[in-house]
Order: sequence, then structure tokens, then C-alpha cells
Amino acid sequence: MAETKTYNIGNIETAQFFYQSLDYQALMERIAEKQEMVQLLQQAGKTDRALKAAAELDDLEHQKEQLKENVLRLYETFTKIEINTERLAQAKAHFDQGEFREADAILNAADMARDLNQLLERDQQLDQQKAELAQHRTQLANEFLIKAQLWATFYDQPNWFEQSCAYFEEALRAARTPDTIFEYADFLQEHNSFNQAKPLYAEALQTYRTLAEENPRTYLPDVASILNNLALLQSAQNELSAAESNYAEALQICRTLAQANPRTYLPGVAMTLNNLAVLQKAQNDFNAAEGNYTIALRLYRTLAEANPRTYLPYIAATLNNLANLRTAQNDLSAAADNYAEALQIRRTLAEANPRTYLPDVAMSLNNLANLQKAQNELSTAAINYAEALQLYRTLAEENPRTYLPDVAMTLNNLALLQKAQNDLSAAADNYAEALQLYRTLAQKNPRTYLPYIAATLNNLALLQEAQSDLSAAAGNYAEALQVYRTLAEENPRTYLPDVAMTLNNLAALQANQDDYATAQGNFEEALQLYRTSAEANPRIYLPYIAATLISLSIFYLRSIARDPRSIALATEALEITQQFPQVPIVQRYAEAALQVLRANGVEVEA
Repeated sequence: MAETKTYNIGNIETAQFFYQSLDYQALMERIAEKQEMVQLLQQAGKTDRALKAAAELDDLEHQKEQLKENVLRLYETFTKIEINTERLAQAKAHFDQGEFREADAILNAADMARDLNQLLERDQQLDQQKAELAQHRTQLANEFLIKAQLWATFYDQPNWFEQSCAYFEEALRAARTPDTIFEYADFLQEHNSFNQAKPLYAEALQTYRTLAEENPRTYLPDVASILNNLALLQSAQNELSAAESNYAEALQICRTLAQANPRTYLPGVAMTLNNLAVLQKAQNDFNAAEGNYTIALRLYRTLAEANPRTYLPYIAATLNNLANLRTAQNDLSAAADNYAEALQIRRTLAEANPRTYLPDVAMSLNNLANLQKAQNELSTAAINYAEALQLYRTLAEENPRTYLPDVAMTLNNLALLQKAQNDLSAAADNYAEALQLYRTLAQKNPRTYLPYIAATLNNLALLQEAQSDLSAAAGNYAEALQVYRTLAEENPRTYLPDVAMTLNNLAALQANQDDYATAQGNFEEALQLYRTSAEANPRIYLPYIAATLISLSIFYLRSIARDPRSIALATEALEITQQFPQVPIVQRYAEAALQVLRANGVEVEA
């Protein structure tokens, strides 16, 4: 689980500025009315209307949780800045009474902009007043920062995101304080605006590094926090080398701080270890990733003994990530246990706080369904994919910037399952929707979403091949291969296996089209790439070698009857499959290898 900032003021339900607010009271009245309506409808036996009212009640509860979160942010900002202007004093007075709209009205954007423009003019003209003007600019920056965060609570406004950005920009125009820069970058990253966030993080990092040189105890934690956030962003944009460097530095800082103050900084150590392990898995450095996940999980379990409400979510996130790794390592039994524990924790958390934890429930459902599909539990996997997709679609209605990528991911996974169930029409529709979403997302963030476009193209081509639409399949394989080759130039450890996979699929299609010369070259290149990957991670890539060996042995069998190369390749594939007796798909490879050997006239016992 990635971590950015934490806001702590105790139980917000007891805070005067919260429960006295008209927004809160009106929301609670609507909740009470809706609760009464649900009860009356249930008593009257009107089940459909009761379910609809219950869904509306859930939405109101979601709004309440979002209001709490944003009020916490506002409170934290008010405690950090100096309340030394009349507008800020009046805005805080209204805020303390729960009068958020009145606070916003006090911070009149036109008046503040007018004052800011006047100060900027004086700043250019009167050097002797620079210090005083800088102070006033900081005050105005604080006012615009508060206004930006106020607007982040106005989710009933269709332009709340754009308006929040505009007020953040005004705050930076007034004074580029490192706190404001960081808050804006964090806001942008949270809403997948990676390109806009990256230079802000770089600027804040440079400022905090300078401050830390004179006061390391105060500012090194800020350096580590920005390094971690920046690395998360770089990982999302496939800048893996830069991300790894930043994680390593953040981890070193957190470990040094934790030596003197473990209660405060061990959570930072655990978080950075988890994030670094996610990156290492993406780089196919599975041993390092497993070691870091294990340490992070142990730290979180220890922290949760004293503070379960805070650290159970992190236990669930680390379990989920560790299960992803074990699935990739074909350790399916251990992965299933980790997914089950993570899902149980997240469902429990979501009962009390659905707004925060339903996205995590959806993630666990999707990952568990991936595992169940690999274990041939297709009907159970379909149920979990469907629930995950429904959750992500609902979340994306309110926040498409954050959750449309998850909708696309789940559509792609569901389509894979539907193809396995021979529901080809439904699979085609879901691939098409996923591909359209990814292409749209890639227009703004190509580094992030081009790999997903390539994966979906490859999957769609497999489906089209099954539908005998070979021309369309060949075109999609070719585009996917081109994308993967480009990505592999920068990150070979991550993307060369994908190059191999696409080459293997394309070669199988070319063989079916009697383009034997081209097919042979692609098969052999795919096999060589998988052999190279298996040198570092045999448990991961030996099954892929077996699949490619079978494809190539079938190719030689068809092109040259009883070609000794066909027999040798199938024999090697069969030997590999014996190392994975508990993996259903690998055992299907064993059956295919036996069939090839028998077709070559070799008698082999099953």
C-alpha cells in the first residue's frame, strides 16, 4: 500500500467544527430519513424499492466519509499555517463553527487575486520591501491553499477538480512554499495526473534537501516522503531504474531515522519495503521482492498488535502483493491463503468504512479470481470478477480519473476467463471496451498505459484467432509486438518476456497460415528469450519454455513429419512439466507433449 500524508486529530465525530456544520447536519438528516425509508419499505415487503433506497443510503454514507477526510485535511492545514490575516481569521472562525460555505465566501477569489496582483507589482518596483511582500505572498498562498482544499470537499460541483487545481496554481503564484508544492503534487498524483505532478515533486525535493542540510532531524522525513511518492509515480510511468534509486534512498533514510525513533519511523520502513518489492517484482527480481515483502509483513503485523485500526489495511495490502508474487512463482496454494486473508481483512474494514476500503476489496477479488482461473475454478473466478467489475464501475462513476484503469483491467481479465469458457462474443465486447479505455488513458499517460494496450491487443488477437479472424489477429499481434519491443529497449528485464510471449503467439498464427519460414524464426527467438529469463527465475519461466517447446515441436511435426527436432523439443517440454505437478495449465502442456511424441511414433507412458 502506498502512503502519502497522514492527518491525525483524534475522533472527528467529537470535533465541534465537524458535527455543527450545516453540510454535516443536512447529510445526517438525509441519512436518518433514508434509514427510516429503508426500514419502512422492508416492513412493507417492497424489496426492490428497499434495495434501491439502501443503495442510496450507501451513497450518502460514502459522502459522509469523504466529507470527514477532506475536513481532516482542512483542519491540518489550519493548524500548520499562521492565522494572521483577517480573511484567514474569519474563515477559520467560520470553519470552527462548521460553516464551510461561509469560510469559502470569505476567501473571495477576486479580492485575493486583486491583492496578489498588487503585491506582485510592488515586488517588482520596490526592492526594499521584498521581505514584507514575501510574507504577504505566503499569507495569500496559504489562503489559496485553504481554498483549493475547500474545493476538494465540494464534490457536488462538476468542476471541483479543475477549480481545485486553479486555486493550487494561484497559491503557487503567490509563493512556492515546499508544503504547498507537495500538497499539489500529491493531489495530482492521487488523480493520475502524473506528468503534472512529477516536476512539482522534483521542485519540492530539491527544496527539502537544502533544508535538510541545515536541519536533518526536521526535514529528512520530508525528503523520504517525497522520494517514496516520486518513485511510485515513476513506477507507474515505467521509469523503473529511477524509481528503484529513489526507493533505495528513501529506505536508507527511514532506517536511519527508525534507529533513533522506531515507533515513529518503522511504518515508513515497512511501507518503502513494500513499494520497493512491487517494483522488484515488475523487474522480475522475485527473490529480492519476496524478501522485502516478508520483512514488511512482519513489521506491519508487529505494529498492528498495538494499533490494529491503523495497520490492518497495510497487512492486507502486503498480503495481496505477496500473493501476486507467489502466483507468478506458481506457488498457488500459498498465494490462495494470502489472498483469502487479505480479502477477509478488507471486507471487514469496508463494513465500517466502505468509501475507503471498497476499492481494496475490488482489487483482492480481481486478484483472487486470477488465481482461481489459473486453478481451473472458472465459475468461482467469474463470480469474483463480476463483483470486482461492479465495484470499480460504481467507483468510476464518481471518480473516473482514479478508477477507469481498474475497470479496463477487470474487463480484460474477465474476457480472458470468458474465452476459456468459450463465451467468445462476451469476451470480444469486453476486450473492445478495455482497449478503448486504455487507448484513451494512453493519450495523456503513454508511459503508463502502453503496456496495457499491448497486453489487451495480444489477448484480443488470441480471441480473433479462435474466431478465425486471422487478418485482424495478425494486425493486433504486430502492434503489440512493436510496443513491447520499444518498451524492452528501456526495461529489458520487465518486457523481454512479453516480447517472447507475443512472438510465440504470432508464430503459431503464421504457422497456421503456412508462413513456415517466418513462424520458425519467431518461435526460435521466443524460445531463446524465455531461456534467458529462466536463468534468473526458473520457477517463473520454465512453464513458458515448456509451452513454446510444444508449439515449436508441433511446428516441426507439421512441416517435416517425424523431424527429430520435434521429438527432442516435446521430450524436453515433458521433462519440465514434471516439475509442476500442482499447476493445471502446466499439466495440460504435459498432455500436449505426450500427444506430439505419439504422433511422432514415440511410445510414452502417461
